[in-house]
Amino acid sequence: MEIADKLRGARIENKEDHRNVKISVVSGLSLLVFLIVTVYTPIVIGTLFWIGCFLIILAGIIYVLSIMAFIKAKKGLTIVGIYKVSRNPMYIAMFLIFTGFVLMTWQFSLARGILMTIITTFNIIVLHWMVLGEEHFLSKKYRKTYNEYMNRTPRYIGIPKSKKEVIKYESCNNCF
Repeated sequence: MEIADKLRGARIENKEDHRNVKISVVSGLSLLVFLIVTVYTPIVIGTLFWIGCFLIILAGIIYVLSIMAFIKAKKGLTIVGIYKVSRNPMYIAMFLIFTGFVLMTWQFSLARGILMTIITTFNIIVLHWMVLGEEHFLSKKYRKTYNEYMNRTPRYIGIPKSKKEVIKYESCNNCF
């Protein structure tokens, strides 16, 4: 976070997300298990392995585009670059990395593939929980500007959102 603060020239606004003990413990433990399984899974070259490599490279490109847009925005709400296509491109990059490693693990064995799928599903749920908290924070901080952004930009890629979802954030005071 400190590197992003320096590059952008402004402090990251919602550091509470990263100080939330529940989120830190839950995501930290599941990521640790993910890392352990990944490290102790031998590399087996095959179709799933190469698809996984492609997804991880794609994730890297999306992540770099996210950082570039984040820095370009300097301060305030980031709605330029890749953020015009998705409100959460960095999380999409994480989802792609998880999926890439799951595919690579499936190439090695069915049992480890299933285990990694379960761990990845859990991680994605935790990340989505973080996204909801960030959206609530941004909705309170930027009000109309953020709600308009929510109306024109999907949370992830191409996943439509309903008007009900936007109204929910406007009326939610202490949801998180």
